[in-house]
Amino acid sequence: MIKLSSVRINLKHLHYFNEVAREGSLTGAARRLHLAPQTLSSQVRELERSLGRTLLERSGRRLVLTPDGEVARDYAESIFALGTELGRVMAGRAEPRRLGLRLGVTDSVPKLLTARVLAPLLKRHRDRIELDCVEGTVTGLLGRLAARQLDAVLADQPVPPSLARSMRGRLLLKSGMSFVASPQVRLALSGNFPACLEGAPLIAGSAGSPLSIATDAWLAQRGVTPRVVARCDDSALTKVLAQRGFGIACVPTVIESDVTKQFGLRRVGRVQELSELLYLIHPAGRHVHSLLEEIEADAAGGAP
Repeated sequence: MIKLSSVRINLKHLHYFNEVAREGSLTGAARRLHLAPQTLSSQVRELERSLGRTLLERSGRRLVLTPDGEVARDYAESIFALGTELGRVMAGRAEPRRLGLRLGVTDSVPKLLTARVLAPLLKRHRDRIELDCVEGTVTGLLGRLAARQLDAVLADQPVPPSLARSMRGRLLLKSGMSFVASPQVRLALSGNFPACLEGAPLIAGSAGSPLSIATDAWLAQRGVTPRVVARCDDSALTKVLAQRGFGIACVPTVIESDVTKQFGLRRVGRVQELSELLYLIHPAGRHVHSLLEEIEADAAGGAP
């Protein structure tokens, strides 16, 4: 028996519910558990009464999970998996559990920014964490998140309105922007910033990205027209092109020092009116992965 606040959860009842959820029928689950369907039904109803929620509902000839049932099933599977793992660890047949996190990162998010956000978590759980990072487009990664192939997505844009009911997004970071260039390109510029950008080679973001649109508007408001030599979605390619002297790049100010050191670049100017945003997006209506809560706490506390 587990007591959470005023709620008492009987693990036997939870196990029976999990089997019914897996089978999709009382008859099939009862056969597996060697119980009468009536007995199994009463045990599941007892769990629902203790939680004060309806977990299963009939759809035709099958029992399907309600939204509360989905949450309960997720917890049940985690609880019983941990119980099995504990037995193996105590018997000396397994190592203590590692902390797994499946994280999608949109390809437009700078790698150094991702590393900065994840560094405190990786340092804290250095010997236990298993971080599986995949990169892709926002649409592709949110699709995988909806299919439960990922635990969360790091993106430079909020949850689309069409997914607002099924996903939640937390703003982790907001940074001004810095224009940086190779020493040769920097020396060739004349005048103060941003006037020095007039006619200067610029490596810009893709034409349709929110940040690129905002940057173009900011430059137009100041009557400055750089010469766009390339537009890149890939932030790493942008920095490499800047390193090789092809033009000026725009990077989040929060990672400016890392970028200038790593790529041998120099600052041209900073703009607070332009912002790089980083969101952590995860499914709604389910318990939040404990490691995601740590990432949010680190960001809120300004962890370096």
